Amino acid sequence: MKLDSSGRLFVFNLKNRVIVTKQLYAIGISIFITAVGGAVAAARASVPEPVGLAQSAPPNLNLGVAVANDYLTNPKNHAIVERNFNQITTENRMKMTFLHPAENTFTFATADAYVAYAKAHHMTVHAHTLIWHKDYQVPEFMKSYPGGKADFLAMLKNHVTTLVSHFKGRVQSWDVVNEAIEDNGSYRDTVFYRKAGPDFIDQAFINARAADPTVDLYYNDYDTEQAGVKFEFMKTMIDGLLARKVPITGVGFQMHVRLDFPTREAFKTVFKSMVDRGLKVKISELDVPVNNQHGVVAASATLTAALAKRQRQRYCEIVKVYLDTVPENLRGGITVWGVRDSESWIPETPEWKGKSDWPLLFDANGHEKPAYQGVHDALESRPCN
Repeated sequence: MKLDSSGRLFVFNLKNRVIVTKQLYAIGISIFITAVGGAVAAARASVPEPVGLAQSAPPNLNLGVAVANDYLTNPKNHAIVERNFNQITTENRMKMTFLHPAENTFTFATADAYVAYAKAHHMTVHAHTLIWHKDYQVPEFMKSYPGGKADFLAMLKNHVTTLVSHFKGRVQSWDVVNEAIEDNGSYRDTVFYRKAGPDFIDQAFINARAADPTVDLYYNDYDTEQAGVKFEFMKTMIDGLLARKVPITGVGFQMHVRLDFPTREAFKTVFKSMVDRGLKVKISELDVPVNNQHGVVAASATLTAALAKRQRQRYCEIVKVYLDTVPENLRGGITVWGVRDSESWIPETPEWKGKSDWPLLFDANGHEKPAYQGVHDALESRPCN
């Protein structure tokens, strides 16, 4: 090949023509790929990433999730939690036996790690729980504590004060007393009640407030969302606390509810009752199993499309009633009790006897279920379809 007088390239034989043609073809393909790549990148940049639940929530709403005992060492749920939630609750790691296993022994390392993780990911912590009656969660030394009422209350004061002081300024809220009421509407017969009567409840709140003047302090219980006899007893108990100026901030409604019970009207009634008392309202342990443990447990062996749709509607209805009833300044937040269906506590309970259920927002593979979209719909004020 050679240049003509104007400096342009021309081909003078077949061999060179083929070489030049291949070179030009390669240049053309390169330009085409570059152009297409740029167009695809631009198209991707123009499509926003899907918005997580917490980003869809109204301002200042705590949208939380309970995380399992192995959460920190098993990162499979980290991306789900970090994208969708702005608050965590440790399912067990901040309960009594984990933090205070012996009278003069406190173990904070694991709980501290959860709190540090939350801070590193711009989340708050709802701490659960200072006092709970379940036998496996009551430290052995408390079950047979010597002495009378004053001695027992002094021991509980040290328990509450030490725990709350340790986490002062690092957790947003505490479940101070958990499940102190029987289903029939009376004080639960526990070691705490037998040793100190209902005074243990007052003193737990008083001591927690003395240890941290700003942390939110909750009473937490299940089935009170039914607006039945248990709720009525709780309401009377709360009124007594307020009359005695016990420093309670709010009430946690656990909300382990079914697809068809309780009614939305019941939810509205109980939420409004606490709002009218100036207390914060927290949905503290939300899940929605599709089978009814009080009837035929194995009503469905799979999560059918129809059940998934109804579960989506139910989650949407619950969140919508909460947002419509509880004003912003009294919203303690909404916490879902677990990440994946396969990790839920529900199938492990005696009522289920190991049967399957799918009560949460993500399936066993970590994929968003229709229930997830139901929460999204309510947070963004869309209809519950």
